[in-house]
Amino acid sequence: SHVFIMDVPTYRKVLLVKRGRPPFAGLWSLPGGKTEGEEEPREAARRELKEETGIEADVEGVVDMVKIAGDEGKSGGTTYRLTVFYGCPTGGSLKAGGDALAAEWVHLDDVEALPMTEGTADLIWIAAHKVRMP
Repeated sequence: SHVFIMDVPTYRKVLLVKRGRPPFAGLWSLPGGKTEGEEEPREAARRELKEETGIEADVEGVVDMVKIAGDEGKSGGTTYRLTVFYGCPTGGSLKAGGDALAAEWVHLDDVEALPMTEGTADLIWIAAHKVRMP
């Protein structure tokens, strides 16, 4: 599960993390990760957000459910099924943690210039519209 979080005052910045581990190490993405035990995807997204960025949020709805192939360069490799949520920050302090090398509020105008996981930029624009136009 991953989560799109936009800053509330301006609605012009999105919270992103730079991945520290495979798959997609070194690329920017939405915060998120795997569910643990009986955890619901929404709960996993909220937990991973806090672990990777220090930010707490209300997870309000689903942007999309997507499938992405791993980046190991092997045919028949792992396919990841992601539920991508959106929400707004409620507290915490920005600090990279978990398997994130960095966590930053990135202006929407700068998103396209970042090396990102495939399809993330498209999800950001869809989510930005949902958050700004509920």
